[in-house]
Amino acid sequence: MAAKGWLELESDPGVFLLLIEEFGVHGVQVDEIYDLSKPIKGHVYGFVFLFKWNEERRSRRKGVTPLDEAFVESDDIVNNMFFAQQIIPNSCATHALLSVLLNCDELHPGETLSKLKEYTKGFDPETKGYAIGNIPEIAIAHNKYARPIHRILPDSKPGNTLSTAKAGETFHFVSYIPINGRLFELDGLKPYPIDHGTGKPSD
Repeated sequence: MAAKGWLELESDPGVFLLLIEEFGVHGVQVDEIYDLSKPIKGHVYGFVFLFKWNEERRSRRKGVTPLDEAFVESDDIVNNMFFAQQIIPNSCATHALLSVLLNCDELHPGETLSKLKEYTKGFDPETKGYAIGNIPEIAIAHNKYARPIHRILPDSKPGNTLSTAKAGETFHFVSYIPINGRLFELDGLKPYPIDHGTGKPSD
């Protein structure tokens, strides 16, 4: 089963671009952004945000729904975008990339991702998550670009995608994508997408 043995990926634009090309997607560029207040040249398909994972803080928030987290629970909306729950440990970097690639109609996602998108059309987020874990080509591509140390020492924490020099630190990837004039936050460890209001690629 392809779901076993996913390794951690480094937060590196070059690694992400190699992985995207391994999926069969061409004509895109991955850039690291340090200052969102400055204009970004070219067409932006989406953002992948990396943040430090805090299990204790997340546990405290499980019973709380902040006012600024506008979860979209409508099946008509959720099941007709590509939003997948993260079922497989260490897979959130690939999840974040798939969220961008498979929600941009102007991109051709390549044979493997096209089949995934077509097969999971109308599926709920959990089923989409299992589908990702059961496609060997995606797992093989993901592991191909893992950091060498992670080929020996995989971690099983659901939110763990990147180890740092400091012991015990883990990080998580989340995507922000404009879909139908709205800016959505797609986090595979949350039950639903979050609607952040109106937003276009040119904004």
